[in-house]
Amino acid sequence: MYEENNGNFAFKDLIMKILFIVIVLFLIIWLFPTKGYINKQIDKKIGVSENQVFTNNINTMKEAALGYYIGKNLPQKETKMSLEEMLDKNLITELIDNNGNTCDTKKSYVKVTKNKEDYKLKVNLACKNKEEYVISYFGTYDYCTSDVCEKKKLTENNAEETNNEVVASECRYSKSSNGYWSNYGNWSNWTTQKITNSNSRQVQTKVEKIQTGTTTVQTGTLAQKQTPKKLTYSNGSVIYECSSEFDNAGRYMTPRYCIKTVPKYEQKPVYKQITYYRYRDRKYVNNNTDYKWSTCNDEELLNKGYIKTGETR
Repeated sequence: MYEENNGNFAFKDLIMKILFIVIVLFLIIWLFPTKGYINKQIDKKIGVSENQVFTNNINTMKEAALGYYIGKNLPQKETKMSLEEMLDKNLITELIDNNGNTCDTKKSYVKVTKNKEDYKLKVNLACKNKEEYVISYFGTYDYCTSDVCEKKKLTENNAEETNNEVVASECRYSKSSNGYWSNYGNWSNWTTQKITNSNSRQVQTKVEKIQTGTTTVQTGTLAQKQTPKKLTYSNGSVIYECSSEFDNAGRYMTPRYCIKTVPKYEQKPVYKQITYYRYRDRKYVNNNTDYKWSTCNDEELLNKGYIKTGETR
């Protein structure tokens, strides 16, 4: 009997210990909230910056694009992929703005343009109340740890940072000097298409008379002869008559021809003057080309003879 009661007390004691531990854990969680809970409460109190959320979303799109456009996916021409396509390819998860709304999957996109030495990446994000884009560059650089990486630039402290830009802030200019013209190349085939001379093109012409058909032309007159009408009277006299259609119309005692003058026609060819053109080109070879980076509306450089190359950074 004693052993049975002792077993019951031991079981009850175990149950009480477990209940005590559960209560203590509950009090700890209630009195000392987790870090995630605290962050949520802070967000509710002060709110997360709309710009911060937008920046995080656009950077997420950029990183997804940089992770996709490598190896065989590197484009040879300009390529555009919408946020909807990125979601379909499982490159990214749904993007939510600061108010809990999903961003536009059709207006949001990434676009990659192949340059001579690297690639230009434009990331455009369109949410309910805001739409902006950033531009960065990626390619094979000396500091890349993989096949391709995002282009970096040095700050004042010589630290590397991502070369993002909202719009192009600088344009590249070039100015060539001490150049010369190369020799002319071979002549082209003759053509009837009009071609004009220029500093780099020499043009030759020739005119040929081409028969395009024939036409009927009066070249003079022709005297046609016809035997006159013979009239015999009852007394045996004979009269020769040319009717009024003849030049010598009338009646004659002696025989003669009736004469009629008619125009004389001939078929003559019709010609047209055709002008033919041919050309040969030469190139201007630069011995020295100076390049400068400056603002995209630098009037001083333009006045000095510099021209924009179309490159921006």
